Amino acid sequence: MELKYILKVFIIVFLIFSLIIFINTIGLNLNDEYPPKKLLQVVTVEGLDSLKDSSILMNKTDAFCESQRGSSGTLDDSCGKLTQGNCTSTSCCVWTSENKCKAGDINGPTFNSDSNGKTKKIDYYYFQKKCYGEKCK
Repeated sequence: MELKYILKVFIIVFLIFSLIIFINTIGLNLNDEYPPKKLLQVVTVEGLDSLKDSSILMNKTDAFCESQRGSSGTLDDSCGKLTQGNCTSTSCCVWTSENKCKAGDINGPTFNSDSNGKTKKIDYYYFQKKCYGEKCK
């Protein structure tokens, strides 16, 4: 290769390098868009008017019963998983003399029949931490 071609390549590389240094020195940013974009902050505010009921249940025992409203069969299964303390603090479950938590109210268990369909006699039951029945302790 001839020396004059090598000299031309070095001159072109030197000019490009010098142009890059000049642009960097004057602070020209070639990556900026024109016109410059403005950063906007978007805030979404949602009200509570869209709720079915405007009251928010803060008590977990009331929330438990409300979540089971309309499905008494599921409520009986859900009540059956509660401890005695949790069972007697709800307004939809009762703790029976059989040491079981069942769906019910102040009138006793909702489902109170055996496998033959006959009503079982419950000696006592606890509803909201109060004992009801003939043989209350």
